[in-house]
Amino acid sequence: MSMDFGEALREITADAAVATRPVDLERAQARMRRRRTQGAVLSSVGAAVGVVVLVIAVVLVGSRVTGDVAPVVPVVTDTPTPTATSAAEGALCGTPFALEETDDPDIELQGAVRVGTLDRETATFEWDTTPADTLYVSVGTTPDVPDGPWDDLHLSDVTTMLVGPDGTVAFWTDPAKQLQVEATDGSGGVAVDGLYEAVDCRTGRALTGTYRAYATTTIDGADGGETLELAPVSFEPGSGQMAGQWDDRVPACGRPAPAELLAGEVDADFEVTLDPGVLEDVRKGLHADVTVTATGPDRLTGRVPQAFHAILVDRSGMVVSRLYDPTREEFDSAATFDVGQGESFRAEVYQWFASCPDENSYGNVRAGKYDLYVYTVILASAGPDSSPAPRVAVGGPFPVTLR
Repeated sequence: MSMDFGEALREITADAAVATRPVDLERAQARMRRRRTQGAVLSSVGAAVGVVVLVIAVVLVGSRVTGDVAPVVPVVTDTPTPTATSAAEGALCGTPFALEETDDPDIELQGAVRVGTLDRETATFEWDTTPADTLYVSVGTTPDVPDGPWDDLHLSDVTTMLVGPDGTVAFWTDPAKQLQVEATDGSGGVAVDGLYEAVDCRTGRALTGTYRAYATTTIDGADGGETLELAPVSFEPGSGQMAGQWDDRVPACGRPAPAELLAGEVDADFEVTLDPGVLEDVRKGLHADVTVTATGPDRLTGRVPQAFHAILVDRSGMVVSRLYDPTREEFDSAATFDVGQGESFRAEVYQWFASCPDENSYGNVRAGKYDLYVYTVILASAGPDSSPAPRVAVGGPFPVTLR
């Protein structure tokens, strides 16, 4: 029996509109700033946007992303028999899904789902704890490029789903089930947005094992948008891992670039090269495919970050753009790498060229001629018995004219 997903989408949207209250963005942003001290960080303005349900049924073909979990394939069944009580959840929970990654030209979708525990006394979430009883869904949208259509972002709806080994939806971000928790210890603390009980919507029991994770968007209620496979979500002990980010070798904005970087002598584990033509028309940022090649003797395995980073260096050798934005988290993708010396994998550079911050502004780097360097810290293991450790991926210099 086939399912009318257009009709399901309309039913879900209608039910969600009743179940969830409007989002006051200014209030949400204020709460975000306050909650950064409470054990979890919300990644972007897009993560504060209201989460509304969405159903997209597409077939997983030609995706460039591969993961550790077996591919989700269409499951041929009769009418699904979910145990959900609401009409909206019944339309999605237990539904056979096979999702294809799609790229929206205006929106970039980033984030992750993490498992952990919620301390209701203090309203704090701690990730990667065992046993885990709570999901933290930190998934949001930003413009695909810095001068993209910001005005459309508040119309972006995001739905995040966990898909079990049988190819059916075990969890989705039903806004009516998002946890709203205030501390009971008198501190006035409020739990971060994006928390859900880690319960299988099909059975009502606790989620266990490993799931593929997907996030998908739509613009102003229209089909399409962007669909992304996130890093898998696992409830197995010791499975949690954050994407690599900080390292004492990271070039600092507003300071001279390290001499070894300018001389091309960084002791890097990976060399990054850009595809031809991607620097021909660069404005406020760069979003492009790159090739990452292992350079050292060790065979390295790990998970590909959702975004590689880059900096701009002026003709005097000064770093004039920020490599990382400390207000944003770093996320892994569903893709993995397993490469020895000379072997490569594909990734993406996604970087806005924000100028060095001062007490008054966080602007864009002004137009001009620069050298671009790709510089990213990745967590990777050098063998089955070794723990993930920071590894450096470097590329450049690549001459670029910022227009």
